[in-house]
Amino acid sequence: MKFASQIHFSLLVIAFVAPTILSQTSTEKESQQSRVANLKFSDVRAPKEDWTGPGSLIDPATSINSSENVEPGAGAVESAKNYYRAGAARINDGHYKEAIASLKVALELDPHSSAVYEELGYAYFGLAEYEDSIKAYERAVSLGPTSLFTRRSLAIVYLTSKKPEQAIPPLLEASRLEPKNALNHYLLAVAYDDSDQLDNAIDQYLRSLALDPNHYRSYIGLGAIYTHQSRSKEAIGLFRKAIQLKPELGEGYIALGNVLNSTGSLKEAIHHYELAVKLNPEDPLAQNNLGVAYLNIGKKKEGLAAFKNAVTLRPQDGQIHLNLARAYLHVRDRDSALAEYNVLRAIDSSLAKIIYGEIFQNRVLKVRD
Repeated sequence: MKFASQIHFSLLVIAFVAPTILSQTSTEKESQQSRVANLKFSDVRAPKEDWTGPGSLIDPATSINSSENVEPGAGAVESAKNYYRAGAARINDGHYKEAIASLKVALELDPHSSAVYEELGYAYFGLAEYEDSIKAYERAVSLGPTSLFTRRSLAIVYLTSKKPEQAIPPLLEASRLEPKNALNHYLLAVAYDDSDQLDNAIDQYLRSLALDPNHYRSYIGLGAIYTHQSRSKEAIGLFRKAIQLKPELGEGYIALGNVLNSTGSLKEAIHHYELAVKLNPEDPLAQNNLGVAYLNIGKKKEGLAAFKNAVTLRPQDGQIHLNLARAYLHVRDRDSALAEYNVLRAIDSSLAKIIYGEIFQNRVLKVRD
């Protein structure tokens, strides 16, 4: 199994003869896109300026034969550099399709500009067209000059598109170019983490923290690995540090709640889940895991309410529907559990079969990753 910067959904075991629900906290990798979504814009996109040297944009005064094939409308810009600038501006405004159109004109005028390809890669990334983004960034790298931002951005697209092994080489090069940059080591840790190279991931998380003791996400990522390795005491310390650094974010409270739940500290786990929900009532993960913890201490109504909130927030998540169905069974509401089974049939047939068996056979079934 792969591990990342967030510990995900708990799985329930429901027994009609038992007074409480036991739980096994599972660890599921957070989507790669969410793991890079909170990076600063400047971290994944180079500052905009006029490039010079190999691969630079053409001078506006230079006559380019290919410009004869470009038919700009009234008031349109007259050079590749201006088309590039227009594309970059549209990216800043979030208008990625318009940006791509401008950047493609710039490439007609100057097909060897690494700067234009870099912007094109970012625009495609903004549209979640990852394969096109990768091609553009790879072209930018091949044209040069060597760019830390370009290599790091290429790696981020690889991570987002679930190709962590391919993210490692550009991140190693980025780390070589700027070895004291904590972000480079964090992203490399994520790539190793996603590739199941946990020893290398731990090493890179630790390097990131040595360079920047306030790197919040490295504490979360390293804590997730330690949780999996049953190094609960170390994981708890890391998550507490993350909360100290970013008390306004719910992620640390959820991670800490999960590891506390796994060690049997249920009341303390509930306290942290409740804090996460208070910070962000729209977080389905916090609501789901709060439901598990409530049911484990016998608070059936509170647990059921938390699962209902979670499924409303993430209606296509089969695991939440399974948890909700099992909660209904715990309070002897088979009709509602059956309704959840019918929903699951369209979402995840394997989970639907699990709950079907529990509804009609009253058997205890524990699901693991």
